[in-house]
Parts: sequence; C-alpha cells; structure tokens
Amino acid sequence: MVIRKLSLLTFLFLSFLGEGFTTDITIRVTPINTSLTSGEAHPFQIKTLRFYLSEITFMNGKDTVWTEPEGYRLIDLADSSSFHIASYVPDGFFFDAIRFRLGVDSVSSSTGAHTGALDPAYGMYWAWHTGYVNLKIEGTCHACPPPKNDFEFHIGGFQSPFNAERVITLKASNNNLEIFFDLANLLKEAFSSNQFRIMTPGAAAMRMADNAAKSFYIRP
Repeated sequence: MVIRKLSLLTFLFLSFLGEGFTTDITIRVTPINTSLTSGEAHPFQIKTLRFYLSEITFMNGKDTVWTEPEGYRLIDLADSSSFHIASYVPDGFFFDAIRFRLGVDSVSSSTGAHTGALDPAYGMYWAWHTGYVNLKIEGTCHACPPPKNDFEFHIGGFQSPFNAERVITLKASNNNLEIFFDLANLLKEAFSSNQFRIMTPGAAAMRMADNAAKSFYIRP
C-alpha cells in the first residue's frame, strides 16, 4: 500500500465568470516531510485519510448565498478524483464567508446505511446505532507505542452527548478562497495527550472533532 507524507490539505476555490460560473474546488495534498516535535522530531506517515464534507455554502453575513447541491463528498487520499468538486453557481452574488459540515449529520446517520458517497463499501460506516465515521486517519509515527508504532483515529458518533459532526465557518472573499487543513497540528495535539487510538464515539472523539474543526483555516 502506498504511504504518503503530508501536513496540509489545501482547498482551492477557482471561479470562472459567465452567465453563471463553475466553481472548482480542488483539494491539494502537499507531500512534504513533516515532524511533530515533542522533545525530539517525530516524523509521521499517513496510510489512510478519509473524511466527509457536506453542505458547502457561501454566506453573506448571516444569509445563505448558495449551497453546493451535492449532498456528501467523501474526500479520500487514495482517490485523486475526490479532490475535485465542480458546481454551477448562479451569476451575480457576493459572499464573505464559507461554511461547510465536517462529517455526516445525525439524520443520515440515524437512518442506517445509504448509497453513493455514504455506501458502507467505503469503510466509513459502523452500524445503525453508531452511524458513520466522519474522519478517519491511520498511519505510523515513532512517537506511537511499539511494536507497530501506529495510530488510528476513527472519529464519529451522532447521539447526544457525543455528536461528533462539526459545522465550520471561515471568513473569505472572492479573492481569498484557499482553505487549509492542518493535519500535522491535529496529530500533534493527539500525541501530546498520549492519544494514539480512538475507535468509538465518546469524549475523546469529541475532543478530536473539536480540534479537527479548528484545523481548517484561510490565510489572511
């Protein structure tokens, strides 16, 4: 299996004007060597990275300008086609923020397995009572316990008080549409708390879901 090194996921939104326009959302994986420093350098390698995005929405103040019509997008490091989203947008709108959901909402999770991007064949569905995995990260790092030095984070859960989906809103403009996901910092936060494996809904999954949401940002 191919193992890729990375620290960031980059979302690049490119707009092409016309009678409406097509917005291309390209997710770029930056294959650079990454060290997590906790007294010494700890390079990590990613084997699996998958997460759900949905309800990609352009906002103007509190008003919704446009919502990307596709329900769920499964972003998968192993599938290059998942890194590109193209949607038609009506002409003549202004936005100052972008909002999107990281994960699967409670309604979809509570109604069993679905098809399309939510097909259980993708390995992102637990069971009817636990729902979908919102974010899956697997890999190796010397900071992890031997003998395998591996880590596994399957972040999900939809029932109160452990609903792990997160809605993320970022300030943006027509000229500043590049969004980053800082995976290196997310893993550093987990490792610094001696957290190397989360496989069920609960308090630990909630903390990592919070940190994952904070890992998305737009550079000023």
